Amino acid sequence: MDIKTLEQALKLQNDLTARLTQSMVAQRTGKVPAIKVTLKEKEELVARAQAEVEIAIKERDAVVSRWNERVAQRKAIVVKLQKELDDLKEQLAERNDPPKDKSGNLKKEVRKKPLK
Repeated sequence: MDIKTLEQALKLQNDLTARLTQSMVAQRTGKVPAIKVTLKEKEELVARAQAEVEIAIKERDAVVSRWNERVAQRKAIVVKLQKELDDLKEQLAERNDPPKDKSGNLKKEVRKKPLK
């Protein structure tokens, strides 16, 4: 059980103290606790354990959700950077290779005559 607050620690200490006291009293008197008392204690233990399981599941789900968000963010960054890299490679290729016509010859740029 993860103890996160002082109240949880005090409650757990009080529960353990009460159970220890009850156990010691039963040993001193030589009496075995009644089945009803033992049954009630076991039911409480099961309920407490079930609550701890549910808390652990919620904590795990929260952690998994945060990690999924982090992974999605990083994937988006990778996609963005890959696109930028591809664009830069394309620009570099265009600068290094002047445009060619269909026959493979270099295209001559047509200059427009200035209008008067």
